[in-house]
Amino acid sequence: MVNKIIDWIKKNKLLTFVVLVAVWLLINSIPRTLLKGSSISVSDQSYAVGSYGGAPMMGINDTPYMYREAAPQPGIVNRKVAIDSNFSLLVKDVTGTVEMIKERTLLMAGYMVNTNINRTEFGENAVLQIRVPSEKIEEMSKYLRSVAVKVVSENVDGRDVTDQYIDIERRLSDLEAQRARMLAILDKATTVNEMLTVQQALDQIQDQIDSYKGQLLYMDGTTKTSKLTIYVSTDELGLPYTPAQSWRPEVIFKQAVRSMLGTLQDAGSFVIWFAVYLPIILGAVGVLLIIKRVFRKRPPVTQ
Repeated sequence: MVNKIIDWIKKNKLLTFVVLVAVWLLINSIPRTLLKGSSISVSDQSYAVGSYGGAPMMGINDTPYMYREAAPQPGIVNRKVAIDSNFSLLVKDVTGTVEMIKERTLLMAGYMVNTNINRTEFGENAVLQIRVPSEKIEEMSKYLRSVAVKVVSENVDGRDVTDQYIDIERRLSDLEAQRARMLAILDKATTVNEMLTVQQALDQIQDQIDSYKGQLLYMDGTTKTSKLTIYVSTDELGLPYTPAQSWRPEVIFKQAVRSMLGTLQDAGSFVIWFAVYLPIILGAVGVLLIIKRVFRKRPPVTQ
């Protein structure tokens, strides 16, 4: 019997290796299964974060980004507001204006997010995104109005994130309390299985704590600085806005010229493509004519 087994193993070396690997994986998975029966139970329900204001909070395995928006809380003096502004400026020199805005931004302890400048046959236009300290947003807005020939449009959008910020702080405090309790349990653990189970729960709690801290840092950054998106152009039609007057002859003339140039370009492109494919077209027509002549020369079939 043993000799037969040895002979079979020699003939099926690859299959034997696969079986041994499967057995090894099965043996290594047994402790993980036994962890579920440990005396210290770590479940989503047992260590779920408490609720505030009647809104259910998250368990350990829930993602911190899927929280419910907190109810507005009146009476808070220093509210956190994220401000995003948009300006459309008609200027005489796009490049010069962009450089002046950059210098002014640095003087206000701000920074550039991105810059995009386009130079076409119809004029220059640019899009800038900058961030300046929130207390200097009004000063920067006045400066932008001063460098423009015309402020075509201006929009300020504010988002109050105070309630969300406070809600995250409360959840973070509760998670840190849960973490302290789990550390106390870890000190009392006596077996390896108990220590592994508690450590796994601690890792999950720590992941949520790190995520909440990241959200708070992001909110602090977006409320301490304000983002301004600035559209700059020498041509009013290059700015993202709707003209106040529904019919303006000079605007229609520019649009007509642009449309005519576009049509001429399309016609020129068609001629070039047609010239390139003309030999193939002529060859195909020639083949069709030859086939037609061959069929005409064939005598009619008599019965």
